[in-house]
Amino acid sequence: MDRTGLECFVALAEELHFSRAAERCHISQPAMSQQILRLERALDVRLAHRNKRSVSLTRAGEVFLAEARKVLRQMDDAAALTLRTDRGEVGQLTVGVTSPALYVVYPEIAALFRRRLPNVGLVVRELTTAEQEHALRRGDLDVGVVHPPLDDPGLAVEEIGRAPFQLALPEGHPLTAHESLELGDLEGEQVVIFPRQIAPQLYDTVLLLCREAGFSLKIAMEAHPAQSIIALVAAGLGLGFIASETQRLTRAGVVYRPIRGPRPQLGIGVAYHADGIAPAVRTFVHAAREAAASMR
Repeated sequence: MDRTGLECFVALAEELHFSRAAERCHISQPAMSQQILRLERALDVRLAHRNKRSVSLTRAGEVFLAEARKVLRQMDDAAALTLRTDRGEVGQLTVGVTSPALYVVYPEIAALFRRRLPNVGLVVRELTTAEQEHALRRGDLDVGVVHPPLDDPGLAVEEIGRAPFQLALPEGHPLTAHESLELGDLEGEQVVIFPRQIAPQLYDTVLLLCREAGFSLKIAMEAHPAQSIIALVAAGLGLGFIASETQRLTRAGVVYRPIRGPRPQLGIGVAYHADGIAPAVRTFVHAAREAAASMR
C-alpha cells in the first residue's frame, strides 16, 4: 500500500468513474484499474462495485475512504513539518548568553527572533564566553552571545556592537560632583569589577587602560552580574564598572557617571560553528545584528 494507490482510490471514490479518476491522477484507465485491484488484494477486501455503467463503494470502501483521506492528510502534514524543520521554521534553538549580554542586548534579539520564527523555541543558558566555546564545540549550544574574540578557530564569531563602560558610585562620593569621569579619576579608589573568567581579554584591557592612565587599578572585589556590582557599590565597598546604560539599575544610594576619553568597551558578538550555519541560527544572527544596530 503506497501513496499512489491511496490517491487513486480517493479519486475513484469521489468521481465514481474510472476515466475521470484516471485523468485526475494523470494515469491511463487500465493503470487506474490496476491500482485499485492492487489495493484490494493488499487489504483482502472488495472496495468498490463496478460494471460497465457505474461504480459504487462497498461498505468497506466507505470506511476505508475516510481512513485513506486521514492518512493522506497525515502524510502531507509530515512532509510539510519536515520541510519547515529543514528550513529552520520550527524546532528549538539552544542559546548561550553571557550575564552582561542578558541585560545589554539579548532581550531585543529574542523579541526580533520570535517575531520571525514564532514556532522555534529558545532555550537560554547563562554561560561565560569560555564556557560557550566549549559548549559550542561539544554541540550543546546552537549559537552563543559572547564577548569577542574567541580562542577557537573552528568557531565563527561576528561582533555586532560595543557597549562603553560606565561607573557606578556611592551617593555622596566626591566624584559624583562631576558629570563625567576619566579613568585617571579612579586613582586611589577601591573598585568592584567583573571576574576575569567572564571575559578575560576585556578584564585585561581594563587594567591596561588604567596603567596607561598612570595608575594601577585597586580591585576591592570581583562580582557579577551587574546587580551584584551595583549592590556592593550601594554598600560603600567601592566604585563599580558596569557595561552601558542598559545595566544602570535604579537603586537607592547609587549614582552613575559616563567615562570620557579612553575607556573600556564591552564587545558583543554571536558565535556559531564555522563549518555550516543552520537556517534558524542564521535568523538569530540577523536578529542580533538588527537589535545591536537599533541600540547605537
